[in-house]
Amino acid sequence: MRRFTMFLPVFCCLLVAPIVASEEASVHPFLTSKYSLDIGVFSPTKELAFRVDGTTGGADDKIDFDEQFNLGHAENVLALEFTWRFGTKWSLRIQKFDLGQDGHAVLEEDIQWGDDVIPAGSSVTAGSYFELARVFFAHSFDTNPRYDYGIGVGIHLLNIDAFIEHDINTSFGETSAVSASGPLPNIGTWYYYSPSEKWYVGGRLDWFEASVGDYSGGLVNFAFGANYQLFEHFGVGVKYQIFTLDVDVDNKDWRGRAEAEYAGVFIHISGYW
Repeated sequence: MRRFTMFLPVFCCLLVAPIVASEEASVHPFLTSKYSLDIGVFSPTKELAFRVDGTTGGADDKIDFDEQFNLGHAENVLALEFTWRFGTKWSLRIQKFDLGQDGHAVLEEDIQWGDDVIPAGSSVTAGSYFELARVFFAHSFDTNPRYDYGIGVGIHLLNIDAFIEHDINTSFGETSAVSASGPLPNIGTWYYYSPSEKWYVGGRLDWFEASVGDYSGGLVNFAFGANYQLFEHFGVGVKYQIFTLDVDVDNKDWRGRAEAEYAGVFIHISGYW
């Protein structure tokens, strides 16, 4: 979350940027094409913390997976974003990525994981899996081809898994895993500006806090970047993306908490048609 607050002023500046160009000037095709697709490599660093409460009640301590099991370093994953514009002011936007990782550690102190206490000195393997699919229904405020801004509503379909596995079979058991899935609604806004037919710059921001299904808490999904048109229907782009999740989880498999932040560069190729 703290990395998101660092970049929020940049997004605010985009929203209030003066529009000085005429409507007749050529613009980047992303702002006028019916369909656009970005597909590439997202390289996020991670901050991950999970808490799994026992059946006897009360809240246990959260475990920092990124520090305890060295899961915070960046990894490359496939990601995509798709936009379909229909009418003059409406669009449907989709974002998708997923990533999973595991690590090994010898515990320096006891940790509580549900009803189990794993003692210091234990050799364990731990990991997590995260999947995000964002579906966003958007309404633009203006039809000037030079810029595009508006508001919308959507959902983030989330799937979260976490596990701890003892490397030597003990009374703790081989594997203790938890999972949660379901949608979280959001509201959002964006601003994109094309100074020429070759370039556009801009960003988007999604936010919400609610109690829905397995989850009770909030999310932030923020990105800003630029794109360069190489050919008529083809370009390359780079964005800095931050996704944060801070939720309580309550289902038959998992009662506890999940805190996650994925932040990094998304380098992609683009198609517009």
